[in-house]
Amino acid sequence: MNESFYHKSLRIMYILLAVFLMISAKYGLFAPEFSRSVFIGGVSFITIYEDMRMKQKWPWMNILMMLVIIVATIYFILEYPEMGKRAGISNREDIIFGILMVSISLISVWKKRGEILSIVAFLFLAYNFAGPFLPGIFSHRGLTLGRVFGFLYNSLYGIYGSVAGIFASYVFMFILFGAFLNVSGGAAFFVRLPHLIAGETKTGTAKAAAVASALIGTVTGSAIANVMATGTFTIPMMKKAGMKDYEAAAIETAASTGAQLMPPVMGAGVFIMAELSGIPYNRIMLVSLAPALLYFISLYVIIDMKNDAIKKIERDRTRDIFLLIKTGWFHFVPLILIFVLLLFGYSPVFCAFWSIITIVVINRIFSHDKITWFKIMSAFFEAGKGIVNIGVTAASVGIIIGTVYLTGIGFKFSELILALSMGYLPLAIMMIALASYVLGMGLTVTSSYIILAVLAVPALTEQGISILSAHLIVFWLSQDANITPPVCLAAYAAASIAGADPFKTGISALKYAKIIYIVPFLMAYTPIIDGNFIQIVSIFLISAFVLIMLGRVPRLYRKMSK
Repeated sequence: MNESFYHKSLRIMYILLAVFLMISAKYGLFAPEFSRSVFIGGVSFITIYEDMRMKQKWPWMNILMMLVIIVATIYFILEYPEMGKRAGISNREDIIFGILMVSISLISVWKKRGEILSIVAFLFLAYNFAGPFLPGIFSHRGLTLGRVFGFLYNSLYGIYGSVAGIFASYVFMFILFGAFLNVSGGAAFFVRLPHLIAGETKTGTAKAAAVASALIGTVTGSAIANVMATGTFTIPMMKKAGMKDYEAAAIETAASTGAQLMPPVMGAGVFIMAELSGIPYNRIMLVSLAPALLYFISLYVIIDMKNDAIKKIERDRTRDIFLLIKTGWFHFVPLILIFVLLLFGYSPVFCAFWSIITIVVINRIFSHDKITWFKIMSAFFEAGKGIVNIGVTAASVGIIIGTVYLTGIGFKFSELILALSMGYLPLAIMMIALASYVLGMGLTVTSSYIILAVLAVPALTEQGISILSAHLIVFWLSQDANITPPVCLAAYAAASIAGADPFKTGISALKYAKIIYIVPFLMAYTPIIDGNFIQIVSIFLISAFVLIMLGRVPRLYRKMSK
C-alpha cells in the first residue's frame, strides 16, 4: 500500500470519527444503537486498517474483516427495531453476524492492546458454554449458541453495551478537551509552572513532576497520556538533577497514575462507575477529591524523604514565575469552568463541550500563539487516535459484562469472596487487592476496574460497605494496572522516555504509589467518602498530618545518627 495514501486516509478516519462522536455526544442526534454500533464498528475498522501498514501487499483477510464490520454494523442499525420485537429470540443472521463481530472484536483488541484482555474476554465467552463441565458454585446448565451470540450482538448489554456508550460520549469528550488544551499551549503551561516553583534539585524536580501530573491529571484522566504530556519534560529534568533513569521514570509513572484519581475528569472508569452504581458523576467527583489529594501528599512526602545531596541551583525564579503566570493565566479558566459546571450538576458532555469552546475563545483573545484551523484539525486527529486506542477495549469488556448478565457469575464470585474471607472485611479487601494485582499484570486500569466492579463490589456491599465506597475501593485498587509488571503500560511509556528498564521502573513505581493499597481501608473504616463535610475534612486533615509526620521520621533519624 502506498505509504502517503495510508497516512492521509488514516488521518481522515481519525478526524471523521472524532467529529461524529462530538456531534453525537453533544447534540444527541442519534439513537443509542446507532451511535454505539458506529463507535464499535469505527474503532474496530480503524484498528484492522492500521494493521495493514505492516503488510507489503494488500492483506485480503484484513479487507474481508473490514467488509464484515461494515455489513454487520449496517445490519444491526437497520434490524434493531425488529430485534426488539423478537424479544431476545435470534434468527440465523443475528447469530452469524454475532459470531463474526464478537470474533473481530477479540482480534481487534489483540492487535491494539495485546493478547491478555482478548484471552480474558474469550475465557468469559467460553464460560457461557462450559458451565455443565465446571465443579462447585461456578457450574451452570450451559447456554446455546443463539442465546449467547444473540445477546452479545442483538442487545445493548453486550458489545454495544453501556461501556461503548460511555466511551463514545463522556470519555471521548474529555479526550477531545485534553487535545484542545494541548494545542492551545495549556498543557505546556501546567508542566512549566511547577518546575519554576520547585527548583532544580533532585527532590525539587521530582516534586515538580508530581505537581505537574496533578495539574494535567485534572483534565487528562489517563496515566499514559499524563506520562507522554509531562514525562517528556520532567524525566530529563530529574535525570539532569542526578536521579537514576529508572527512578525518574518511576516517579513520573506514580505521579501520572494519580491522574486517574484526580477530579474533575478522573479516569474512564469513573464514568462507568456512575453508570453501574447509579450515583451522579458530580457526587463521585466531589468525594474523590480528598483521597486524590492524599495520594499526591503521600507521593510528595516519599519524594521529600530522599536525601538530596545536590545543592540547589540558585537563580532568580520569582521573575520567571511572575512572567509565566502573567502571559498564561488564562489557561486556568477552562479548568475552573469545567470544575464549576460539574459541581453544579451539568452533564460531563455539556461541561467538556463548553470548556473546549472556552479554550478556543480565550486563546484567540489573550494568547500570542493563536489556535488555527490546522491546530483544530490536529486536536480532532489526536482525540480520534486516543479514543481508538482505548475504545477498542469496549467490545471485549462488553463480552465480559454480557457474560455476567447471562450466567450470574458475579454473584458466584461474591459468594466465593464472602466464604473465603469468613465475613472479615480486611481480608475481603486484601483478596480483592490480590485479584486486582493479578489482573493488573495484563489488563488496563479501566478493564481491570470493570471486571472487579461486576464481580467484587457485591461482596463488599454484603459486608456493609456503601455502594459508592465499594466502587471507589475497587477503582483505587485497580490503579496498580499502570505499574504492575510485566505489562504496566504507564511504566513502559515512562521507561521509553527515560531509556530505563520497564520492569525496574514498574517495581520502583509501586514503592511510590503504595498508598493505593492504604486508602481503600480508609474508605472502608472512616467517613471520608460517605460522611458530611466536617467529617470528610477532619479525616483528610488527620490523614495528611500523619503522612507528613511519617515523612519527618527518616530526617530526624539521620540527624540523630550524626
